[in-house]
Amino acid sequence: LVVLTASYFGFRYSNAQREKLEQEIHRTNNFLNAILENIPDMIFVKDAVELRFVRFNKAGAKLLGHSREELIGKNDYDTFPKEQADFFTAKDREVLNNGGLVDIQEEPILTSSGQRWLHTKKIPILDAKGKPLYLLGISEDITWHKRNLDEIKELNKELEKTVGQLLTANKEMEAFTYSVSHDLRAPLRIIDGFGDILRKDHSDQLDAEGRKTLNVI
Repeated sequence: LVVLTASYFGFRYSNAQREKLEQEIHRTNNFLNAILENIPDMIFVKDAVELRFVRFNKAGAKLLGHSREELIGKNDYDTFPKEQADFFTAKDREVLNNGGLVDIQEEPILTSSGQRWLHTKKIPILDAKGKPLYLLGISEDITWHKRNLDEIKELNKELEKTVGQLLTANKEMEAFTYSVSHDLRAPLRIIDGFGDILRKDHSDQLDAEGRKTLNVI
């Protein structure tokens, strides 16, 4: 009876501990899911074998314009054009083969609302033996930033073009000014020379007003 009683209470204690552990695991999972769902960037997880999506957060589904039901279990070739899917898959394999972070500064992606630009970081999730089980991706939508940057680059090009035109015009103006100055110098010297002859040799034939005018010339 004592043995049975001890076994009974031991069983109840074990069940209580297990239930407590399960509740704690449940609370932890809910907490992590809440964090994942409220991150504004796209977060996705793929299996390491077939690279099929096993997890997508709310922001990711919204960005692509697909429901999570449409994405889970699919790979890139089921969702994107082949050229893009080839690029994504190549980067995924690079991550899994190298076992480290891959930072993709810019990558175009086709969504239901048109093409967007993402800054994506991918990293493998490994088991205890270091074998990749999953691939984790975090993508920030940088479309607005890239468009602004492209506009700034275009404005800079226009500004450089305008500055170049101004420099050319300035050089042309300098050349023109030099040419005019050079062309005027000779006749001015001639006028000055003949004026000097008049003043020295013939000023006595002029009245006071004439000599004054000649001196002004």
